[in-house]
Formats: sequence, structure tokens, C-alpha cells
Amino acid sequence: MQAQFHPENFVEKAGNIYEAVLVIARRARQIGELQKRRIDRHLGQTEMLEQAAARARAENGDEAVEPEPLDRSHLEFEKPVVISLKEMHEGRISYQYEE
Repeated sequence: MQAQFHPENFVEKAGNIYEAVLVIARRARQIGELQKRRIDRHLGQTEMLEQAAARARAENGDEAVEPEPLDRSHLEFEKPVVISLKEMHEGRISYQYEE
């Protein structure tokens, strides 16, 4: 069951609700970028494997063989906003303003 996040819960974590929203949004963008890099890295590896398999098939003269499906289950991510909400709720996000 997913935890319920109410704006009132975050007022004590930040100066006010608007600051909390900004911090959560910034953290969600960071998490999204990390997830994107993992996906890009995986797709790059997948492309290299598919090209190697295609070369091997071409060398063997066997075009009828299909490549085996790759396991992509480890690329299923929780939404970045949900992760950042949980982190803020648990007090794992620290922030400070530049002066």
C-alpha cells in the first residue's frame, strides 16, 4: 500500500510548502536524470549485443535465427516524484540555499 503524502506533512520538513515543493521537484529531476543514464547505458549495451548477434548470423549465413529477448526487468523504475516524496517524508533530503 502506498503512503499518503499530504502537503501539511512537508511544512515541518521545509520552511513552507512552496520550498518543500521546489526541493521535491529538484530531487525528482535528479532522480529522473540518473534513471535516464541507466536506460541509455543499457540501450547502448543492448545495441552492441544485437549488432554482434547480427554479424554472427551473417557469418553463419543463417538469417532465420532471431536474437533472444533480453531481460529488461531491472529497468523498471519507480516514478522520480514518488521517490523524492518518500525521501522528503523520511527526512533523507537535505538542502540549503546559496547566498
